[in-house]
Amino acid sequence: MKILSIGSFNGNSNTCLHRNWALQKLGNVDMVNMYEKPISLWFRIANKLFNWGLPLKLPDLSNCNQQIYALVENNNYDIVWIDKGWLVCRETLEYIKNVSPETLIVSYSPDNMALRHNQSQQYLDCVSLYDFIFTNKSYILEDMKRLGARRIKFVNNSYEDSFHYPRQLSETDWSELGGDVGFVGMWEQERCESILYLAKNGVNVRVFGGGKWVEYKGKYTNLQIENKGLYGKNYSKSFQTFKISLCFLRKMNFDQQTTRTMEIPACGGFMLAERTEEHLSLFEEGKEADFFSSNEELLEKCRYYLNHESERRLIAEAGTKRCKTSGYSNKDAIEKMLNEVFRSH
Repeated sequence: MKILSIGSFNGNSNTCLHRNWALQKLGNVDMVNMYEKPISLWFRIANKLFNWGLPLKLPDLSNCNQQIYALVENNNYDIVWIDKGWLVCRETLEYIKNVSPETLIVSYSPDNMALRHNQSQQYLDCVSLYDFIFTNKSYILEDMKRLGARRIKFVNNSYEDSFHYPRQLSETDWSELGGDVGFVGMWEQERCESILYLAKNGVNVRVFGGGKWVEYKGKYTNLQIENKGLYGKNYSKSFQTFKISLCFLRKMNFDQQTTRTMEIPACGGFMLAERTEEHLSLFEEGKEADFFSSNEELLEKCRYYLNHESERRLIAEAGTKRCKTSGYSNKDAIEKMLNEVFRSH
């Protein structure tokens, strides 16, 4: 299978890059990095104006559309896989269909593409031309159809098995990355309130995230704020070194699951996540992960599991096993997606 993979491939913690790695396990892959050159001030301004409602296209600073033209002209691709596709123009997809009508064009995004802050004018122009769209947001299917999606399917999140896995840990890893309860990620109001609730009630919490989190540094005895995020191996290691890894959902995207839903258990971590129907379908509650629906329940379960180490470890091990046996890896997930694409044509 010959594949053209288009996306953002910067940084080894990048889930788009991880999906590209999975594609490379499934076929012969050429790549176009949409963000080979850094984002400019004009790019940010154009994006802001688009979010305000103007039909303004984002500047293609890396000339990704021209790269796609050249590759399609000289290669016969079975699949063109476009990850998010903020910068891919409608004319580019039309060119692919004209030059290589047998090539199937697939769109995937880890974001809620029905919301304007995740869209671009280029993306909106292209929705109707994708042969297949995959989304990890189960609740946007009808919204995407109204935007022009012809074939769209919900898929669960996935993890990269060559990056997210239990690692050998040193004493330094435990001290520099670990703690009782941990969270790695951006600040949001609701998750901040939950973490402060734990700290105010005597639970030690460590947060890696920087940004607005820094405003809370040194203000609470039981709250340790690190002025940085975690990337690379340390990101994966942190889920092992925390006794409890918190998994919050982004309220602005209305998420029911997130990439950490898979990554925490895959790395050998004990996951305590917000309770949703999708989470409950992915991991058995109290056996492969655990869940909470309120700050009071979150506090209760943190206290319980901090005092029941053997039970906590058994659940973490079962969560890792579930990731493998249920095919939650990128390779397994993308292979199923591509099979779906070929079956539909």
